[in-house]
Amino acid sequence: MLLVAGPAAAQADLFGVVADAESAGPIVGAAVVLTDSAGTVRGRGAGTEGQFVFRGLLSGRYVLRVTALGYAPLVDTLALADGERRDLAVSLTPRTAALGAVEVEAIEGAAVREPGLTRLRPADLAALPTLDPGGDLASGILAQPGVSTLGDRGGQLSVRGGTPTQNLVLVDGIPLFQPFHLLGGYSALPAGVVRSADVYAGGWPARFGGRIASVVDVTGRTGHKRRVGGAVTASPVLLGAEVELPIVPGDMSFLGSVRQSVVEQSGEALGIALPYRFSDAYGKLHARLDATSTLQGTVLFADDEGDLGINGNRITTRTEAAGGQFFSISSAFAAAIDVSAYWSRFTTTFDPIGAPFREASAETFGGRFGYVYYVGPHTVRTGIQASSYLFQYSFQPNAETGQNTSEGSIFVDADLDLGAGVRLEPGLRVQTFPAQARTTSVEPRLLMSWATGPSLFRAAAGVYRQEIVGLQDQRDVGDVFTAWTTTQTAFPVPTAVHRLVGWEGGFGPVRLGVEGYAKALSGQTILLDGRLLSTNGNARGVEVTAALRRPGLRLDARYGAQSLTYRDAERTYRPPFHRPHRLSVDGRVERGPFALAAAFQLTSGRPISEVAGAYLDLTEAIARGIPIEAASGPGVVLFAPEPYGGRTPPYARLDVSAEWAVRIPGARAVVQAAVLNATDRANVFYYDALRAEPVNQLPLLPTLGLRVEVE
Repeated sequence: MLLVAGPAAAQADLFGVVADAESAGPIVGAAVVLTDSAGTVRGRGAGTEGQFVFRGLLSGRYVLRVTALGYAPLVDTLALADGERRDLAVSLTPRTAALGAVEVEAIEGAAVREPGLTRLRPADLAALPTLDPGGDLASGILAQPGVSTLGDRGGQLSVRGGTPTQNLVLVDGIPLFQPFHLLGGYSALPAGVVRSADVYAGGWPARFGGRIASVVDVTGRTGHKRRVGGAVTASPVLLGAEVELPIVPGDMSFLGSVRQSVVEQSGEALGIALPYRFSDAYGKLHARLDATSTLQGTVLFADDEGDLGINGNRITTRTEAAGGQFFSISSAFAAAIDVSAYWSRFTTTFDPIGAPFREASAETFGGRFGYVYYVGPHTVRTGIQASSYLFQYSFQPNAETGQNTSEGSIFVDADLDLGAGVRLEPGLRVQTFPAQARTTSVEPRLLMSWATGPSLFRAAAGVYRQEIVGLQDQRDVGDVFTAWTTTQTAFPVPTAVHRLVGWEGGFGPVRLGVEGYAKALSGQTILLDGRLLSTNGNARGVEVTAALRRPGLRLDARYGAQSLTYRDAERTYRPPFHRPHRLSVDGRVERGPFALAAAFQLTSGRPISEVAGAYLDLTEAIARGIPIEAASGPGVVLFAPEPYGGRTPPYARLDVSAEWAVRIPGARAVVQAAVLNATDRANVFYYDALRAEPVNQLPLLPTLGLRVEVE
């Protein structure tokens, strides 16, 4: 209890951070409430580093109450003096009750999808069935109604009509060019290292820029600062290990993970062709410098090799990234500052049979400086960012192209609390591309929300531009080779104008949500038929979500309907990631040490270009004098003039898993049996014209895995 006397005339400020009393990690989203002697209540939600601010308080006595999911509430009394600026460290003690992830969430109340934004937490990832008991970030992203893929392989995600290279993925503030593995359902991050992931499918604020389809902002956990912990995972898909340990007890910790796939070897034992090898590693050093300041560093690595068409065409990808961040909120600044630096590199090769070897790389380094100012219940964010890019690519031997470019931006956005549940979030981002001699890009943004009773209404609109583009062969789903480059000088900068409106509300244990959106797309650089085209388009859709939470029970249903059209100078067509309808239903039931989970997906088929014919090119063989009956050569496929005139059959898949958890001395063990594509449905990936047969998605795949967590 803190007692400081003073007359009730001047104003005081309170700056603080909420942290876990055992791990010393920040508690994001903790509810911080101050009540004065007259009964006036003020509330704040703890930010990404657990921070909160109350400014303009009258001097006097206050009751402070802090609550958070999975923690015992804290109640204390503060006395603030005239003109005082106080820094306050708040520690919450985890609940001692041993509750499953589903039970904890049900007791605290469900937090479901807000319009324009999906917030994924560890409980969301743990509830979905996966091929190994460790889980993965990708499973939560793929469950969203606005996200579609070309297949169970390739690591290519389209969000509400955008191309896969129009998504901005940040991990601890570091941008990644390719965050997903070639084998569907796996990213560079296991679920055990993820603290939260904000998935913006549209209408994101001005502090994010440089992409036009979506933003996935991932924050990794911090390691435990008071004890050593970890986990090991083994399954027919991968082997993995995680470790967390204090470096300076109470102040500095390390969290790390490594994974190595074994699915290729397991597939051979089962007689299933699964030609994929991947590995990844993640490490994070986190230090609390004082009560309200932190410093962290992150490194990430991911490596892939595979054959998407199972026909000998090998592709490799590698992602390497590192970054650091300093954050401080204190009375000395009367605000918060956020300074970060990052480096990220992506390399890929493609060795198709009968075609030239290709290789490409993309590299960026840069930094950000952000400043957050608190004015009463309002928040104003401003910042600057600068990035440099180096691109290299080769589509033919000894014909490498290299490019250097740079990008600078400033932004300001505000979160204005107008009272009566109304919030207004105007923002402006200004981007410049000095190396490209482009006109400065001005991008206004506006978000609005109104909370009344159990309902939340929200709308957003904004302009988004993307100067750097990733080029992929749009007609061949087995070819995910990506060459990053700048927009050609003769082309306009790819631009998207977002508009969305939504509602969500609660009815007891059930929460419902609906959102409609429209995106006007212009100047998109598309590689089609070996030509670069500047393409316009329109994406429109509606998404409906329903969630049920009870102790030991979790159910989610999501439906998305979409209309997507692209137009270039010659034609109008539906692009390959257009899925008019998408339904997903998943649930998890926990009873004592046992848990059952299931996830069902039903999706419209995707557009494909119809094949007019195919043949083997024997020109070189005949020129060498090989008899025609013994000659062979590369395959040549002739497509119909109009792209994407056909469509694959609908896609349907059921995944199930069963778990048994048992306590052993000093640890918790989970045994999981899972089946991917439990009905063994033959979902079509693409049609092989040379063999005149379809190539299917992943078949029925059973797994048995074990995870042991040291406590």
